[in-house]
Amino acid sequence: MKLISEQEALEHKQHIFKQCYKGCVVGTVVGLGLVLYMKFKQSVKYNSYNWTIKACMVGMPVIGCATFASLRGSARFFDSRYRADHLSNEKRYKKEHLEELSVSEKIIYKLNQHKYEVVVGAWAGCLYASWRIINRDLLLTRTQKLVQARVLAQAFALGILLSTIYLSMKEVELQKKLPRASPNWEKVLHEQGSL
Repeated sequence: MKLISEQEALEHKQHIFKQCYKGCVVGTVVGLGLVLYMKFKQSVKYNSYNWTIKACMVGMPVIGCATFASLRGSARFFDSRYRADHLSNEKRYKKEHLEELSVSEKIIYKLNQHKYEVVVGAWAGCLYASWRIINRDLLLTRTQKLVQARVLAQAFALGILLSTIYLSMKEVELQKKLPRASPNWEKVLHEQGSL
């Protein structure tokens, strides 16, 4: 448990409120966008809603975004305040050792760090592209088109998932080239000259 002074508690509170206000603004924009979309594009359905659902369409995005932003702001505050030196040393250490790698190894390393985001993004992009291609067919019903687009996107995503196996094998090779990171307690003792 970390003991903090009154000044630090006040700064933390102000930082959280600032982040919460930013989240409220984003949530308000999202909520109003949802209401405007429903009001003008789905007006029959929107008019059938009672006032509590209409209020929730604005309120829930505001509450959700404000909560998310304040929690994230709190974590970032403590990282910047108490872990900044450690994080900057770690980042410098990583950067020095990544500079020794070739360009293709750097690309594989970055892809491997974000492989799941790439897989989901590629699947969504392929789903959209396959929908655009299959939507031209005039003989299929809308449901059949949707199923065909999903099948094509899943086939493409399966290929991407299989390529992540290759990325994992390359990661093992890269880890052998990079020096083993010593635990934090070893680093501290080494910096103090005790080790």
